[in-house]
Amino acid sequence: MRDWEGGRNDREESRKRLLESLSMSIGNLGRGWKIYRRSLLAMLGLLMVLSVSMVAIFADEIAVQHPYRNLTDTEDKWTLNPDSQELPPFSEECSLRSQKISTDPRAASFSETVVAESGDKVGASIADGYYTDVLVVTEIIKIEDPKGYDQDISLITVDPNNSSIFVLSPELYGNSSHYPEVWIYYLFENSEMSHWWMPEGYDTCIFGTNKEGHDVFSKVVYGARVSLTIGITVATLTVTIGTIVGSISGYYGGRVDEVIMRICDVFFAIPGLILAMAFVAAMRSVSSLTLPVWLGVLLPVLMLAYFLNSHLSKTVLYGGGRVINQETWMQTDSTSLDNDFWSRWAFWRNFSIFKVNLNRSFMVGLLAFFFFVGWLPAVAWPDFFGISHSRGWRLTSSFVVIVLLSVIVLADRRFIQKDTLDGALGRLGSSFDWTNPWRYLNFRTVVVFLSMAILFKLSGNEGSEIILIKDFDKLWQVQFALIFTGWPGYARLIRGQVLYVKEMAFVEAAKSVGAPPSRIMFRHILPNAWAPLLVAFTLDIGGTILSASGLSFLGLGAAPYTAEWGLMISESRVAFQRAPHMMLYPGLAIAVTVLGFNLLGDGIRDVVDPKNRR
Repeated sequence: MRDWEGGRNDREESRKRLLESLSMSIGNLGRGWKIYRRSLLAMLGLLMVLSVSMVAIFADEIAVQHPYRNLTDTEDKWTLNPDSQELPPFSEECSLRSQKISTDPRAASFSETVVAESGDKVGASIADGYYTDVLVVTEIIKIEDPKGYDQDISLITVDPNNSSIFVLSPELYGNSSHYPEVWIYYLFENSEMSHWWMPEGYDTCIFGTNKEGHDVFSKVVYGARVSLTIGITVATLTVTIGTIVGSISGYYGGRVDEVIMRICDVFFAIPGLILAMAFVAAMRSVSSLTLPVWLGVLLPVLMLAYFLNSHLSKTVLYGGGRVINQETWMQTDSTSLDNDFWSRWAFWRNFSIFKVNLNRSFMVGLLAFFFFVGWLPAVAWPDFFGISHSRGWRLTSSFVVIVLLSVIVLADRRFIQKDTLDGALGRLGSSFDWTNPWRYLNFRTVVVFLSMAILFKLSGNEGSEIILIKDFDKLWQVQFALIFTGWPGYARLIRGQVLYVKEMAFVEAAKSVGAPPSRIMFRHILPNAWAPLLVAFTLDIGGTILSASGLSFLGLGAAPYTAEWGLMISESRVAFQRAPHMMLYPGLAIAVTVLGFNLLGDGIRDVVDPKNRR
């Protein structure tokens, strides 16, 4: 084995290739930006998307009214303000507050002086409970008795030395003819609700309030965070699932392609919104999303086993025998089949070997599936993994299964396909080149380390279940419904691209040199098929936001009073004629966001168009 100095040339060459690749990527981005900025509408769309994104990120600083968690920490709440219901934009009544004051000297809560206080608020943490703020009174508007009749406004005055204290007149609490309590309406210094960037007199309630007294501007701002989260999350997961399924369908073809495409046809036969509504309704009883630990660690275990088998197959084994595949037994001259008995015999022999290999692979895969899902009567992965809940045993059992899968594959290659192990240790030792760490900066290394980290993390989970989503509320249900109905479109799109790219010469060249299907897919096909996928992904974010708003509008989305644009429009229907601003601003927010992503997608389409790169 060579030393560190002996690998200097390889390190320099690998580093040079990485820098060239990085420089090429930066150059491609620069050329793409030059093409993108040619379109004024594309730049406008980018500005819209960036603006909405900044509003969502800095919602805590921009909004003047904020949601809080209830004492059980299960949902967001907004402070109800019955004194400021359905107020128009820039209304001074947003600073109006009503407060009940006891006027019965015999009551425990009676006092000649009363502090002006806000409504109940929740502290910084749930354990702090509720608290109230002291308000600075600017003007007393009126005093009412419990029946709603106005009383003399001079019965209660503001302390001249402290504007936060009301002073009750002896005539009010010393007269038995008065009611035991009254309501006082007053204006206060509402600095928390004022916007510093607006002129004086127009700095509060710039979008008005809704029927619960919530500030519409603040709810629209927080609604941007909710809608963008839904749009980006759903679009990312649907494009991931669709890419995996569509790639498998397009690359392998045959019955696999037929089955997958017929499943997609079933989804396309049902309107997406109707299917999403049914899916949301079916998940109403699900309060939290959990996953068994044995199932959670299964993906990293299989990924590690796959990469280990791939590495051992390339290094330990040497192909001494000949593997019969579909192309091998079919490549027989038709003339020789008619005239030569031995050629016909060789054809049927190769065909029989191919069928045996195919059936063996199917049976091994079926047994592995039964083992991992727990359907084998004698031994199963859930039982073996669940012998102990300790991290040590879980890691040990995972390692045993990874090694066992590798041994089975090596035994199959050695004894069935007649590969040889001559010089295996030498090839295995030379495959690890520690003198050139640059060669390991690739996608495979990232996946291996990520799988190991996930396996280690999940193995330390207490109990037998992993809590993926503790509070599986309506917004999560909407996202899962849109993911469930959205992936077939991406699957069909990427399938068409894979069918087109896999017939190109460079893919055939990769197959001819023995490249495995995974390398062909990730290194040759997908990098040349991503352009339409990126455009569809960008356009779908706006469509997802529109669909989520539609479900909330129909009552199947966000919970009541949540800062979600579709729900805000739905709640404003009853007051549309007398308070149209309640519907106007969330509707404009949806329009601006969806239009921004559509224009952004059109600009990206121009960038990835080969005609514009000439």
